[in-house]
Amino acid sequence: MFNCRSMRVAVILSALLLGAGLLLGLAAVAAPLSMPYTQLALILVLAGAAVLSAAFVDALLPGADRRLDGCRH
Repeated sequence: MFNCRSMRVAVILSALLLGAGLLLGLAAVAAPLSMPYTQLALILVLAGAAVLSAAFVDALLPGADRRLDGCRH
């Protein structure tokens, strides 16, 4: 179960993973041996989406409004 701080960390981690995956994907297109880089870029993007999805699903669970009510937005 996420609290305010871990929810914030999850969203920031997700953004960093997505950004790193996109940058690596752009670099992989320019590189001559792009196969390992494209696979790593895909894994980073999917990991970022998975982290953000986990935070979203946790926010939908019953009782999340009480846990996250005191968060400063």
